[in-house]
Amino acid sequence: MPHHESGWDDSDLAALDAYDADDETLSVLLFTVTNPAGSVAVSAQIDGRIHRVELSSDVTRMTEAQLSAEIEVLAGLASREALAGQHALLVASMHELGHDRVATRGFLSRSLGLPSPEDVNAEKTRVFATRYADD
Repeated sequence: MPHHESGWDDSDLAALDAYDADDETLSVLLFTVTNPAGSVAVSAQIDGRIHRVELSSDVTRMTEAQLSAEIEVLAGLASREALAGQHALLVASMHELGHDRVATRGFLSRSLGLPSPEDVNAEKTRVFATRYADD
C-alpha cells in the first residue's frame, strides 16, 4: 500500500487504499462517483478514462436526455476524481523519494494539469449541492 502522509482525509485516497504493491496480479485502480439516488454510478481509471457506467432499474423513470445529462456530469466528476488520485499518488511517491510536497503539488497542478484532491472535492461538493439540492 502506498504511504501517504498528507493533510488529506483517507476518503480522498480511498481508491488507493486497495492498492497492494506486493500483489503481482494486475488490477485496475478505479474511482467511482454515484448520484445520491444510487441510480447511476460512473467509474474512471486513474488516467481519467471512463471504465464503466452502472445503472439501476430506477433510471427507467428518467428521460433519455435526463439520463444522458446525469451520466455526463458523473463521468466528468469521476474522471476528475481519478486524476486527483493520480495527483495524490504522485505527491506521496515523490515525497518518499525526498521531494518537497508543496513543490511537487504545484508542479503537478501547473505543469501537468492534474487537479488536487481538495479542488476536486470542492467541485464535487458544489455540483452535488446545486444539482441535487432537492434530493
